Amino acid sequence: MDDLVLNLATDDHVPSKHSGGVKGGRWTDRLKAKRVEKRKTRPSEKPSTKPSDDADSRPAKRPRIESSPQKAKPAPTTRPTRPQTQVISSLFSYNPKIEAPVNASAPKSTARPSNAPLADSSSFSGLGLDPLIAAHLVNKMNIDKPTSIQRAVLPAVFSTASQEAAARDVFIQSQTGSGKTLSFLLPIIQDLLPLSSLSYIDRSIGTLAIIIAPTRELAKQISDVLEALLQLRLRPGEESAEDPGSSSARLTRWLVSGLLTGGATRTHEKARLRKGLPIIVSTPGRLLDHLQNTSSFNVAKCRWLVLDEADRLMELGFEETITGIIQGLDGRKKLALQAMEEGKGMEVGGWDWSRRRRTMLCSATIREDVQKLAGKALINPMMIKATEAEPLSGQKIASISDLPNAPAAIEKFTPPSQLSQKYVVVPLKLRLVALVALLRSLIAQSQARRGTKIIVFLSCTDSVDFHWNLLGGSAMGGEDEPAPAEADSDADSDDDVEPQPIGDKVEVKSSLLPDTSIFRLHGSLPTPTRLASLRGFSGASSKGKGPPPSSSSVLLCTSVASRGLDLPLVRAVIQYDLPTEGGATEYVHRVGRTARAGKGGEAWSMVSPSESEWVKWVEGKMRGEEAAGDEDRNITLSGVSIDSVLRGGFGGKGSEYEARATEVQLAFERWVLRKKENAGFARKAFLSHMRAYATHPSSEKHIFHVRHLHLGHLAKSFALRDAPKSVSTAGAVGKAPPRKEKERERKPKKTAAAATDAADGAPVTKKRAREWEVDHSGEAERRMQEVVRSQGRLTKKGGVMMSSGASEFQIAGGAALERLVGSRS
Repeated sequence: MDDLVLNLATDDHVPSKHSGGVKGGRWTDRLKAKRVEKRKTRPSEKPSTKPSDDADSRPAKRPRIESSPQKAKPAPTTRPTRPQTQVISSLFSYNPKIEAPVNASAPKSTARPSNAPLADSSSFSGLGLDPLIAAHLVNKMNIDKPTSIQRAVLPAVFSTASQEAAARDVFIQSQTGSGKTLSFLLPIIQDLLPLSSLSYIDRSIGTLAIIIAPTRELAKQISDVLEALLQLRLRPGEESAEDPGSSSARLTRWLVSGLLTGGATRTHEKARLRKGLPIIVSTPGRLLDHLQNTSSFNVAKCRWLVLDEADRLMELGFEETITGIIQGLDGRKKLALQAMEEGKGMEVGGWDWSRRRRTMLCSATIREDVQKLAGKALINPMMIKATEAEPLSGQKIASISDLPNAPAAIEKFTPPSQLSQKYVVVPLKLRLVALVALLRSLIAQSQARRGTKIIVFLSCTDSVDFHWNLLGGSAMGGEDEPAPAEADSDADSDDDVEPQPIGDKVEVKSSLLPDTSIFRLHGSLPTPTRLASLRGFSGASSKGKGPPPSSSSVLLCTSVASRGLDLPLVRAVIQYDLPTEGGATEYVHRVGRTARAGKGGEAWSMVSPSESEWVKWVEGKMRGEEAAGDEDRNITLSGVSIDSVLRGGFGGKGSEYEARATEVQLAFERWVLRKKENAGFARKAFLSHMRAYATHPSSEKHIFHVRHLHLGHLAKSFALRDAPKSVSTAGAVGKAPPRKEKERERKPKKTAAAATDAADGAPVTKKRAREWEVDHSGEAERRMQEVVRSQGRLTKKGGVMMSSGASEFQIAGGAALERLVGSRS
């Protein structure tokens, strides 16, 4: 035991083979330690050779090397603050490349107006019109010469009217703005005026003429023209009423006109009908309503029925209504004749009951549906179609049965020849500022003219309301931009904020359009507002209202203003949104609001890059199959570059117009961000525009398709900095609504009245809760779907609707299949 030697070492710095390694623990810790050792062995990082210094420096290096990624982690904490400063995309970047328009180098000669009054020796008196009426047209209404269609219609109608047995119905086809209104009003007054000499004739005789128009605005316009005609002098100008030796017959003023339209008070209309209205201008629905429900409506002796804008009547679905009107008129006459035969009638004696009612149908186009209506409404008709300036013997008067043999002539429908048609290919981002620039340039060019008027057509009512409120509410001047959170915090719930209109205002002003009044017109406005807008835009001030005659006017409207309205001094028509239905026919009707009665005008169409094929397409539709020679020059749309439009509207040197256009866009976006109601207007208009764009017919889908649109760029044209999420995500086709929205629909909130009752201690009645559920919970839609689906499972068995046991997809239920198998076995 003594020779045992113990060798004990007390050196703490003896290097160990595995001193740098770490055993056990997580693999991530071992990997970090291995990386630290590798860094230490680098020659650039070798410190002093003392091992004690290296061991002491290790804890100091470790926080610097290993904690550096941890120090970078707090950086993401600043990211949530980024949405507060939105990134505003530039108007002039990332736009599709647009080729410069190439127009014919040869100067286009000014075409002779195709719808102007005739410049030859024709006069109303020479056409067989009563001298009293002709003198009134010249002296009071300043209409000296008839138009081409009037010269064709009046002699033909007067000649057949003189032969009672040979009286035929009339189909009038003519260009828009050619004077069709007087073509059917003058024959009616010519026919009824001689009855003024009969002592027993007064307004209580009932209704002798009915004029049907498709829209309230057109009906009001026809009524105004009719009232102006009925103010004619009943004696020649050289005679006076006190002259006892006058040779002319004494005429009484009994012709009174009336207007029946939807939206008016039916009680007031019934009171006027009870007194008697010899001539009535009405919309189809209200006329049929009075025929069915107003017993005092005396139409048994009706002599004239006029269907104006028959193609529009068919487009709006009034075919069954017109059929009901015709049947109602025939039924009323049969009942009156039966009462006269039985001696129970209260009608005046001496009336010629053998004379049948004459029907006149007016349309600018002769489509298949119009021919179908003509076949129902017209008896032994003749078609009158006037050409430019042919003599009377050369006018085309043919039977309606000859129309199907000339399909090429039917398809062809042209605008007035003196109309200047232009188009601009506009990137989606620039649509809004391009519209402002175009309006500014047109107004500036016509400062010398007094009362210049411009019509802007949009696709839907929500878009009209948005642009009207935007132009009237936004202003240049650098207002402080509100916090974006106010408008963007509810981006996920687009339907929570219901936009509120600006009171009951009819007219707004914009600092971007100096000395200009802006009006709006669409079918959802109340009737008084619609009529006030038309009156203000046309400059016919009433009771001190309306803009001064020297100011310009802009009308934002839908296609409701595309038919029949004769608005004076319309310098230009801008199609901000191309027609969604009607194709080239609707285009011609829209541009026909200008260049009327021989006057000049401009028609501008704003085309997106994906719609550039529309230009050639609409030109081909208007030319038809018989495109030849001189006519082609009048049916050509000339292109204008977007740069020239912006430069003409905003001015400046070089590219300075880009900065000015950006300032205008930012002013519009500030207005949208200012209030939640404004953002609601913008989002609602964007969504409605998308829905309207999707309604283009299948024959135009190669030009107009939603997939061709860049939603972000399109949102920019509605002053939105991002597309609404209801379109980009939740509103996508085929995606179900979020779960929260479903729960919100199932659990409606309490009304203000219910909350007040609960606060006062009064229990909410079951009836009120039931009304709320029906109105707001979507139950009405669910009940409608159940009814539709149940009808798919019902069949008629023994005269009773019985369930067939099949779903709406015609898949039999399990119980029905078991019964079927059991019966066969």
